[in-house]
Amino acid sequence: MKKLLASILLSMLIASGCSNAEDQVKSESSKQSAEPEKKQEQQEEVASSSTELTPPEGLKLKADTEGITPSTIEIPALGINTEIEKVGTLENGQMGVPKGMDTVGWFGDGAKPGSPGNAVMAGHVDSKTGPAVFYKLEDLEKGDEVIVKDKEGKTLTFEVTGKEKYDRKNAPVDKIFDYSYGSKLNLITCTGNFNRDEGTHEERLVIYTELKAKE
Repeated sequence: MKKLLASILLSMLIASGCSNAEDQVKSESSKQSAEPEKKQEQQEEVASSSTELTPPEGLKLKADTEGITPSTIEIPALGINTEIEKVGTLENGQMGVPKGMDTVGWFGDGAKPGSPGNAVMAGHVDSKTGPAVFYKLEDLEKGDEVIVKDKEGKTLTFEVTGKEKYDRKNAPVDKIFDYSYGSKLNLITCTGNFNRDEGTHEERLVIYTELKAKE
């Protein structure tokens, strides 16, 4: 199982979508020659719509009766108050990301916020047009609050306990995604220098929080 836990960490949270195909191919031979380009575009589209973090196979989840299905997230210290999208695991095993640049994606195949374990949310750091929802995530400090609500108004307040940067090829996916004692919420985005050759930031930022209060 350990072999399956190796993370695939490349481009995280850059603008999703690929450029449109070039001029329509008229001849059959030119259509065939265009196939490799189309295949590459499809692969890029998958990569750009994922965190490129691969959660451990067979996450160890406990009963989630205490957890909520999150609807909104508020981070007062950063002036963030936005909607949450549910994202899942893509065919390539990676965690998906939200469609919006200003929304946050909750990993619905993992723990619910408020349940025992690590709930995980991801947000874009930037896009082709400028900063995105988690652009200032690194500014969070210990003690800052992250407030999550469901559609019925049930509120969970988490407190920042730490933050870490990891090389994009070597992030501890067990620590980020798998079971842990207590109710935790981990926020992820990308950081570090942008590698233009590979189209990705070199590091991943994880903000670790623990449940502080329920309402």
